[in-house]
Amino acid sequence: MSSNSINDADYGGKNPIQALNNIKKRRKERRKGIKSKIKSALVLQGGGMRGVFGAGVCTALEELGYTEGFDEVYGVSAGALNEAYFLSGQAAYGTTIYYQNINNANFVNFFRLKKMVNIDFLIKVITKMKPLNIQKVLNSSTVFNIILTDISTGKSVLFSNRSPEIDLLKVLKATAAMPFAYDVPVDIKGVAYLDGGVSCPIPIEEAIRRECTDILVVTTRPKEYVPVRPRGIIHEFLVEPRMKKHSQNFYQTYMTKYKKLSDQLNIVMGKTIASERRVNIIAIFPAKSTKIKRTTISQTVLKKVAIEGATKTLTLFGANDYHPTEILRFLNKETFGKFDSSSPISGNDKLFYLGGKFAF
Repeated sequence: MSSNSINDADYGGKNPIQALNNIKKRRKERRKGIKSKIKSALVLQGGGMRGVFGAGVCTALEELGYTEGFDEVYGVSAGALNEAYFLSGQAAYGTTIYYQNINNANFVNFFRLKKMVNIDFLIKVITKMKPLNIQKVLNSSTVFNIILTDISTGKSVLFSNRSPEIDLLKVLKATAAMPFAYDVPVDIKGVAYLDGGVSCPIPIEEAIRRECTDILVVTTRPKEYVPVRPRGIIHEFLVEPRMKKHSQNFYQTYMTKYKKLSDQLNIVMGKTIASERRVNIIAIFPAKSTKIKRTTISQTVLKKVAIEGATKTLTLFGANDYHPTEILRFLNKETFGKFDSSSPISGNDKLFYLGGKFAF
């Protein structure tokens, strides 16, 4: 990709060409076990069902051989779930969850007041219906960093697959627990947590603080997006009181989230310097015309956005000989864990990602 096209509406960053070249170089070095001054990272934003864009990106990266190509990955909310399936070598499999398993009232139901977005059902999907290979994530050579929000302090807390005795499922559940939509804090060793995206919408600063030099950032909002303070009667009389019930600190963090996101986007685009060290960033954005919300359940829309994320990633990395198609592939228990016999995998669930094509 040329330096001219890398800064169009689909891409951006700070020294993006250098970031891309170093990320490619670092993948080759890691395969050969070579130590390097380069420390690469993948950073994914969350956003509920908008996370399907990042899932598509991970599907393409998996096809290109980047499952263990990054030194570290950072994720919040849906972004962290996408990265878990990515590190386990199941990115394409995990992507189908958005438009085959949770695009229904089992997951999104506005009449189910405290669990309008049912994270309990999502956990059932990733443990029984389309099981995540947790052990493979824990054993990955890539450090997997997941950000949660402590509801008592309102501050972000980082867990990783290197954390002692980590309960990965609990951590993934906590980072995905959207306040108001799923207003049930998750207890981890006596501390209550909710959605990591509240305190840290895009964990770019975390990657920089841990001395990552070349970072691929995937947002779930268009490049033109400008964060604004949430307003309106529903927000004032329904959402805000719920946030205050958790703690005053959490409420303050929630209400100033738009400022935090704005600051992080400025870092991603190189408008703000976050470190004295040289840091190169390449970012992928969904198109302005992409119409998807946090609770979108249309299979057509979700599949289209997943393909958009995958296509943009393949184009960015110079892999232009791919096209979307549906292919049947049978999965085995050794690779994908034990399936719940009460929820047999249907033919559609066996759609996977194969060489020369990407399947959704």
